[in-house]
Amino acid sequence: MTKRKLFWIICLISCLHALVHVFELALPAVQDDLKLHYESSDTVIGSLSSAFRWPWGLGALLVGFLVDRFGAPPMLVIYLAGCALLCFMISSVPGLNSLFGMFFVLGLFASIYHPAGLALISLKTTPEQRPMALGIHGVFGSAGIALAPLVFALLQTEGMQWHDFFWVLGIIGIFSAIVVFTLRSHLVINPLPKSLKDDPAVDKSKSTCEPDRDWRSFIVLITLAAIQGMVYSGVITFFKDESFLDTPLFTELFDVSQDVQSQRSFLMAGIMFFGCVGQFIAGKIGNPQRLEQQLTVITFMNAPFLVGMAIFAAEWALASAAIFALVHFMFQPIYNSLVAKYTPREHRSVCYGLNFVMGFGVGSLGAVLAGWIKDATTLNTNHVFAGLSLAASLFGVILIILNRKTSPQAE
Repeated sequence: MTKRKLFWIICLISCLHALVHVFELALPAVQDDLKLHYESSDTVIGSLSSAFRWPWGLGALLVGFLVDRFGAPPMLVIYLAGCALLCFMISSVPGLNSLFGMFFVLGLFASIYHPAGLALISLKTTPEQRPMALGIHGVFGSAGIALAPLVFALLQTEGMQWHDFFWVLGIIGIFSAIVVFTLRSHLVINPLPKSLKDDPAVDKSKSTCEPDRDWRSFIVLITLAAIQGMVYSGVITFFKDESFLDTPLFTELFDVSQDVQSQRSFLMAGIMFFGCVGQFIAGKIGNPQRLEQQLTVITFMNAPFLVGMAIFAAEWALASAAIFALVHFMFQPIYNSLVAKYTPREHRSVCYGLNFVMGFGVGSLGAVLAGWIKDATTLNTNHVFAGLSLAASLFGVILIILNRKTSPQAE
């Protein structure tokens, strides 16, 4: 495959990555309006977020088997069409109990993307190309995280409501499904030739062939992912509740003081765009020989900026939030490269699925935890999640110890 064709495939898949994070951040973007409409609490919103995130994670394991069996293209079409359908259903303003069910099914369809998209990219790139490819992929994902509140804010300025936002997402999902179906032949993953797969001499002599299975490191890695996933879901679900989003400096900057909710959405989007920068930097600096060290430092550095968001005055807390977004999202390209490093080619989709069971499924408990802390305690949620980041970095230290000797790279 030519580099030009590979680049465009990566861009197409990355657009789908952006969209799955728009679906993910749809609830945090509209949480204030949902609380008013359904007269609910932060605990309910956190539980609603968890209702999406549990199947988003757990469904990924089953999807991994399906991608290995049927290939990535048809699964990506199902993901887009299914998410579009559920967005149309949510836009009909169902009862609260029905809304829980709809977000659960939306999470199931959204769970299809990561095992399919990441496996496709990891299998179409070499170990040397992979960090940068995953960096581009991550930039689009962070852009999607930022676009959800941004699009909602723009719709609010036009007088639209939260249910109109989901209707627009449904239209985008249907259009994307048609595009992927049309271009599906370009997204097929070619299997490794059997002559190479069965030749141990080839495996040992070339860095672009299959790695030895390193299940110990993989188990430690997905444990780290579960803890860091709690940090992500807990912080991102209630990000718009942070007091620094009300700082007068940025009210004047955006000139939307007449609409507090859209102002907060604009500011959340602006901060989340720093995640794009972090993903790009991680893609550039990703070193196949030092991935464990890089992941550990990135995970550890989440903690001081989370604390800064909690203790600084509004303007400095806002700066700390922006740097947190930059550092936090550097995690993804490095982490996803390590999944490929530790796992065999023939089970790559399943391994990415298991990874997201931990990161998104178990990690979804962070949203419930954050909602409970806000409603039932006087603790600051950012202090709790800073402690979790420090705990996650200890597992990174274990990875460094387990991989002190250079191991073969993944194909």
